[in-house]
Amino acid sequence: MSMNEATTTDLATERSGGMSIEAKIFAGLAVFLAVVIAATVTWGPVGLAMCALACVPVCYAAIILITIGK
Repeated sequence: MSMNEATTTDLATERSGGMSIEAKIFAGLAVFLAVVIAATVTWGPVGLAMCALACVPVCYAAIILITIGK
């Protein structure tokens, strides 16, 4: 089959992998940032502080994983 004979179903089967892991991470970070901004606009510094407190266990786990070497 030449390049001109490719159909949309052929192209869809080649690209059925979905989003890459990097794209998923960036999308998740964008959603998280939007939520933090919305909380800060809605509740002010209290909303920002609550988001920072929610991130403490995540940062703690990341530091432990870096220390272990995983």
